[in-house]
Amino acid sequence: MAHTAKTEKILGLVGSSGAVPVPAMNPAIKPPEKESVPPVFIKSESGTQYVNIPFLLINEQIGGIMERFNCCTCDKCVAAVTEEALKNIPTVVIRVKRQSEVDSVNRTAADMRSDAIRIITKAVMQIKSSPRH
Repeated sequence: MAHTAKTEKILGLVGSSGAVPVPAMNPAIKPPEKESVPPVFIKSESGTQYVNIPFLLINEQIGGIMERFNCCTCDKCVAAVTEEALKNIPTVVIRVKRQSEVDSVNRTAADMRSDAIRIITKAVMQIKSSPRH
Protein backbone atom coordinates (compact mmCIF):
# COMPACT_ATOMS: atom_id res chain seq x y z
CA MET A 1 0.00 0.00 0.00
CA ALA A 2 1.45 3.36 -1.03
CA HIS A 3 1.81 6.15 1.49
CA THR A 4 0.93 9.68 0.46
CA ALA A 5 1.90 12.98 2.06
CA LYS A 6 -1.42 12.95 3.92
CA THR A 7 -0.77 9.47 5.30
CA GLU A 8 2.17 10.73 7.34
CA LYS A 9 0.08 13.62 8.68
CA ILE A 10 -2.74 11.30 9.69
CA LEU A 11 -0.33 8.83 11.29
CA GLY A 12 1.20 11.77 13.13
CA LEU A 13 -2.21 12.45 14.69
CA VAL A 14 -2.19 9.10 16.43
CA GLY A 15 1.49 8.99 17.44
CA SER A 16 3.51 5.99 18.45
CA SER A 17 1.61 5.35 21.69
CA GLY A 18 -1.74 5.18 19.91
CA ALA A 19 -3.12 8.02 22.02
CA VAL A 20 -4.72 10.86 20.12
CA PRO A 21 -3.33 14.26 21.21
CA VAL A 22 -5.88 16.91 22.13
CA PRO A 23 -5.21 20.10 20.16
CA ALA A 24 -6.09 23.46 21.63
CA MET A 25 -9.29 25.06 20.36
CA ASN A 26 -8.63 27.73 17.78
CA PRO A 27 -10.03 30.95 19.30
CA ALA A 28 -10.78 32.31 15.82
CA ILE A 29 -13.31 29.54 15.17
CA LYS A 30 -16.58 29.91 16.98
CA PRO A 31 -19.53 27.52 16.89
CA PRO A 32 -22.31 28.60 14.58
CA GLU A 33 -24.99 30.77 16.10
CA LYS A 34 -27.93 28.77 14.89
CA GLU A 35 -31.06 27.75 16.76
CA SER A 36 -30.85 24.14 15.55
CA VAL A 37 -27.44 23.66 17.16
CA PRO A 38 -27.91 22.71 20.82
CA PRO A 39 -25.92 24.68 23.38
CA VAL A 40 -23.19 22.87 25.29
CA PHE A 41 -24.55 23.86 28.68
CA ILE A 42 -28.24 24.24 29.41
CA LYS A 43 -29.18 25.56 32.84
CA SER A 44 -32.53 24.84 34.37
CA GLU A 45 -34.25 27.04 36.94
CA SER A 46 -33.30 24.59 39.72
CA GLY A 47 -29.60 25.15 39.03
CA THR A 48 -29.05 21.84 37.27
CA GLN A 49 -26.87 21.98 34.17
CA TYR A 50 -27.16 19.64 31.22
CA VAL A 51 -23.96 19.09 29.25
CA ASN A 52 -24.15 18.07 25.59
CA ILE A 53 -20.98 15.94 25.30
CA PRO A 54 -20.84 15.67 21.47
CA PHE A 55 -21.15 19.45 21.05
CA LEU A 56 -18.51 19.94 23.75
CA LEU A 57 -16.12 17.64 21.87
CA ILE A 58 -16.86 19.30 18.53
CA ASN A 59 -16.11 22.74 20.00
CA GLU A 60 -12.90 21.38 21.47
CA GLN A 61 -11.63 19.65 18.31
CA ILE A 62 -13.06 21.36 15.22
CA GLY A 63 -10.58 24.24 14.99
CA GLY A 64 -7.47 22.09 15.10
CA ILE A 65 -8.83 19.49 12.70
CA MET A 66 -10.02 22.05 10.14
CA GLU A 67 -6.64 23.81 10.25
CA ARG A 68 -4.73 20.52 10.04
CA PHE A 69 -6.51 19.60 6.81
CA ASN A 70 -6.43 23.15 5.38
CA CYS A 71 -10.20 23.36 5.28
CA CYS A 72 -11.94 26.69 4.88
CA THR A 73 -12.88 28.06 8.31
CA CYS A 74 -15.62 30.47 7.28
CA ASP A 75 -18.87 30.41 9.27
CA LYS A 76 -20.66 28.34 6.61
CA CYS A 77 -17.99 25.63 6.56
CA VAL A 78 -17.73 25.48 10.36
CA ALA A 79 -21.52 25.21 10.56
CA ALA A 80 -21.57 22.50 7.88
CA VAL A 81 -18.87 20.44 9.62
CA THR A 82 -20.60 20.88 12.98
CA GLU A 83 -23.93 19.80 11.49
CA GLU A 84 -22.43 16.77 9.78
CA ALA A 85 -20.53 15.71 12.90
CA LEU A 86 -23.60 16.13 15.15
CA LYS A 87 -25.55 13.82 12.83
CA ASN A 88 -22.99 11.04 13.29
CA ILE A 89 -21.89 11.32 16.93
CA PRO A 90 -24.28 9.61 19.35
CA THR A 91 -26.12 12.13 21.50
CA VAL A 92 -25.08 12.04 25.15
CA VAL A 93 -26.40 14.66 27.55
CA ILE A 94 -25.29 14.49 31.18
CA ARG A 95 -27.06 16.13 34.08
CA VAL A 96 -24.71 17.93 36.46
CA LYS A 97 -26.13 19.20 39.71
CA ARG A 98 -23.05 19.20 41.98
CA GLN A 99 -19.36 19.88 41.37
CA SER A 100 -18.60 16.23 42.17
CA GLU A 101 -20.60 15.15 39.09
CA VAL A 102 -18.26 17.04 36.74
CA ASP A 103 -15.96 14.00 36.75
CA SER A 104 -18.64 12.01 34.94
CA VAL A 105 -18.64 14.64 32.18
CA ASN A 106 -14.86 14.38 31.87
CA ARG A 107 -14.90 10.56 31.84
CA THR A 108 -17.63 10.40 29.22
CA ALA A 109 -15.87 13.01 27.05
CA ALA A 110 -12.59 11.09 27.32
CA ASP A 111 -14.35 7.84 26.34
CA MET A 112 -15.97 9.47 23.30
CA ARG A 113 -13.02 11.67 22.20
CA SER A 114 -11.30 9.30 19.73
CA ASP A 115 -14.56 8.41 17.96
CA ALA A 116 -15.51 12.09 17.87
CA ILE A 117 -12.15 13.03 16.31
CA ARG A 118 -12.63 10.36 13.65
CA ILE A 119 -16.17 11.56 12.88
CA ILE A 120 -15.18 15.24 12.83
CA THR A 121 -12.22 14.47 10.53
CA LYS A 122 -14.53 12.61 8.17
CA ALA A 123 -16.96 15.56 8.20
CA VAL A 124 -14.11 18.02 7.52
CA MET A 125 -12.91 15.98 4.53
CA GLN A 126 -16.48 15.73 3.20
CA ILE A 127 -17.10 19.47 3.47
CA LYS A 128 -13.63 20.30 2.14
CA SER A 129 -14.29 18.24 -0.98
CA SER A 130 -17.62 19.99 -1.65
CA PRO A 131 -17.91 23.27 0.27
CA ARG A 132 -21.37 24.79 0.54
CA HIS A 133 -20.29 28.23 -0.67
